[in-house]
Amino acid sequence: MDVDTLLNGVIRLSNFMTSRLVVAGVVFYVLSGFLTVGSVSEGFLPNVDLVNNVVENYQRIFDILGVSDFALLLILFVFLTTIHIVYVAFEAIGKYLPPAIVPVSGWLALDDLTLKAFEVLRQARGEEHTEEENQRLYEFKRKLREMDWESKEKYRERLEGTYSTFRIAKTFVLFSVGALIYAGIAGYSGSMNLLLLILGFSILLSLVSGFSIYRTHHVRVTRLYRDVVGEIIEFSRVWVTPEYQEKLIGICASERQLPHVSLEVVVPVYGTLDAFLADVRKLKRRTTKA
Repeated sequence: MDVDTLLNGVIRLSNFMTSRLVVAGVVFYVLSGFLTVGSVSEGFLPNVDLVNNVVENYQRIFDILGVSDFALLLILFVFLTTIHIVYVAFEAIGKYLPPAIVPVSGWLALDDLTLKAFEVLRQARGEEHTEEENQRLYEFKRKLREMDWESKEKYRERLEGTYSTFRIAKTFVLFSVGALIYAGIAGYSGSMNLLLLILGFSILLSLVSGFSIYRTHHVRVTRLYRDVVGEIIEFSRVWVTPEYQEKLIGICASERQLPHVSLEVVVPVYGTLDAFLADVRKLKRRTTKA
């Protein structure tokens, strides 16, 4: 490994962690009331002097405590690790908080279209239908399924961050409500404005991210529908007579509802709650018959 590359990587990592420590320090100081943010005329974000003051104060504290560079680095890693653990925990909890937005397979969404289209393609050849043509139809259907898989993978990567935001926002809603309930039971006499602000922001963020997921999957299925229709029309031009081409165009042009997501309750390990209850009912029926 190139030593210069390694050193540059270490420097970038150090800058990355230091910037987050400084930001965390600024937030801590502002929330604690030690320092105020800029005025309306100066802008909301703190100026450079504020950041420098925070850095100098932290350095002074570390000097007084006699904290070594190694201990400072260890504290920094513990700080970042804690943030990462909280992030992972919140996302894991949010994954199982209802509702879970589960994408519907594009092939399943287009089931009505593909079934009717392939039925017409088979009827068009009549008695001339051969095993070779069956193989060609099979290859064509596999091509359409590959289009569905590619579309699903493409949008899965695009929505990865949005799903994480949606899950964490749901967890924040749960914890905010729990904190409010606990404060009410414990007879907390202080201001709850901060908790209400966090709750409101979490609900807003979960709604916005959920709508984004819903809309993106709608676009995914709609685009897949258009691509599949185009492939079927092009295939029909070299496969069937003009009479059957008109039938296929009529099938493709007919309006239909395209499901793209479903709201589910997810259970750990097993999957969705609906699948779990369906298997439980099957087990009960088998037990009763036995």
